Amino acid sequence: MNRSLLLLALFASLSVGAAQSAAQPAALTPEQAVTRLLTASEIQEGWFAPELLQQVPFVALQAQFGSLRESYGTFQRLERRGGVQVAVFTGGTLALGLTLDAQGRFVTLGLTPLNAAEPPAPTLTAEQQQLGREVLTRLLTSDPLDASLLSADFLAAVPAEQLSDTFAAFRGQLGAFREVRPTAQAWQLVYERGAVPVILLTLDKAGKIDGLRVGPVVPRFTSLEEARAAFAALPGRVSLLVQEVGGPVLSSLNTSRPLAVGSTFKLAVLGEVQAQVQAGQLRWDEELTLTEAARSLPSGALALADAGGRYTVRDLANRMISQSDNTATDLLLARVGRAGVEARLGQSAMPDTRELFALKNPANRELLTAYRAAGLNRDARRAVLAQARSAPLPTAETFGAGPVAADVEWFVSTPRLCALMRDVAADPATSINPGVADKNDFTRVSYKGGSEPGVLNLTTQVTTRAGKTYCVSATWNDAQALDEASFMGLYGGVLSLLR
Repeated sequence: MNRSLLLLALFASLSVGAAQSAAQPAALTPEQAVTRLLTASEIQEGWFAPELLQQVPFVALQAQFGSLRESYGTFQRLERRGGVQVAVFTGGTLALGLTLDAQGRFVTLGLTPLNAAEPPAPTLTAEQQQLGREVLTRLLTSDPLDASLLSADFLAAVPAEQLSDTFAAFRGQLGAFREVRPTAQAWQLVYERGAVPVILLTLDKAGKIDGLRVGPVVPRFTSLEEARAAFAALPGRVSLLVQEVGGPVLSSLNTSRPLAVGSTFKLAVLGEVQAQVQAGQLRWDEELTLTEAARSLPSGALALADAGGRYTVRDLANRMISQSDNTATDLLLARVGRAGVEARLGQSAMPDTRELFALKNPANRELLTAYRAAGLNRDARRAVLAQARSAPLPTAETFGAGPVAADVEWFVSTPRLCALMRDVAADPATSINPGVADKNDFTRVSYKGGSEPGVLNLTTQVTTRAGKTYCVSATWNDAQALDEASFMGLYGGVLSLLR
């Protein structure tokens, strides 16, 4: 239905749960599995693990890979750049992230474009919104479920009974179905007590659904107290702040304790960049040069860009916030210096992203030991960080099995994050990627999030149509894998209360 939406769905990392039966081919290496996938004239269902197919029907994967070839051309070769595997096509280059099961089938798969800047998700036309709304409404209101609305390929991957059970589960959790509500880039299935976002919807030539993917359930809370209780029930350490900007705190949970926030610390870097521009010490059009020494790991396309490239401060700021580009962050941090950024974070001797990755590299255990031994000794920490700057980086696969050196992070409280966001919310970089918020619900959305295994933060400042401005910052840390979808659903429920 919308080819760009298909690509966006494919580029997102696909990580899914329980299983169904499927063929079990002989185990392949990751390189062999990717090469087979990208060179085949037709992909095969048996190449994907049942747990992935349970979330993304095979017919949707077929459509996505067809769209991939249309956009990027013929696959040429695999390369490793900066510890990351990339696939080179005639029309572009994609960074790969994947895991295989014991049979060599894809359990997770991510393909990230390395273009200079990816455009935001396209806005649906009024015709597309109406067509999707009509089809989904017919599907959700049919009882029993009208299988004639589904293509044969879709039904082969997801039987009508399974889809009917899924919709019944939504009703059991959220109450009666109310309507399909179009958003800027997709739709929402609205129920009595919440909503379910539609992430992917494709139709075949006959107008039948041949691809359907939904996101995490967003509960409809009756109050912020109810939302706070839901966050408090999560395992591990959780902090939540809901505050009117310049006004009272509306809800709080464990706000005095700084927690690991991942890339959300980049708000402080943007704040210092903005301050130095305003002071005449820096210009948005000033160009910085990418060097090998400045190269970090993804996220972000600059981790794999050619050394010697020049980028404006404005471009780097946009990448740092909207794409969470780590290399862009380190270039900016080196230019403005750490003192101002550390003051904004309330920290000292903090690592940049490259140094953080190096400290988490199992090959650099002695550095990690020295960093931990330095404790609060700023000079000792800085000495270790100086060594980490030239130490080897880990591969991206290092972070696939759970939290790694969880004490090496940026620890910031939710009140400080809201203060940091308040200072930069007017900067255009913060409004490119809205995060969990629906831009249709607010007149302005400013967002930055951060995550790594065991760490998740979401910080958003929104202005309502009534003119009130709020900040919502929520952090979750745990030694176990996080249910990120559920957390984002709870967060979306809070934002819905503020509309």
